[in-house]
Amino acid sequence: MARNDRFLTRDRMRFTRNSTSAILAYVSILFNVFYYVYLYNFDVGNYYYNAITGVSIVYNLLFLLFAFLSSEGVKNYSNKFALVLMVLGALQIVRIFYIPLNAYRATITIAGETVKVMSDKEFVTIVIFLCISSVAAIVSGIVGIVKTSMLRSHERRLAKENK
Repeated sequence: MARNDRFLTRDRMRFTRNSTSAILAYVSILFNVFYYVYLYNFDVGNYYYNAITGVSIVYNLLFLLFAFLSSEGVKNYSNKFALVLMVLGALQIVRIFYIPLNAYRATITIAGETVKVMSDKEFVTIVIFLCISSVAAIVSGIVGIVKTSMLRSHERRLAKENK
């Protein structure tokens, strides 16, 4: 009976979408938005007004675009989009070591007073947002690959049985 249940579960996958991977991709997007809003929410003079910030904004837009498109792709059991999500997840970790880390280490002078650009609490919060975004994207990709391989294996089995 257990084998029949597994067969039915896999057969059902042919007619349903991979919502688990898609939801995890949406979680990754959500925490990326939290990161972005939180990072640029603080008034620290003109620290963020430079070319790197412009690159960061463009990257953020590309991240949102590719993550959303990939969430739609993994719904339809595509390994290609699952891999894109895994790469995006890895890039979220890399992001920690550029703008947030540099802002955390930097100080600026405002009204004759030297202040840190980012406090410990702000840095930890931003790192948490990026880590959650990263883990969600990577897990979304892994779940997508696992479910896609299960479905493809089941489809090959059905094709052999119908010959």
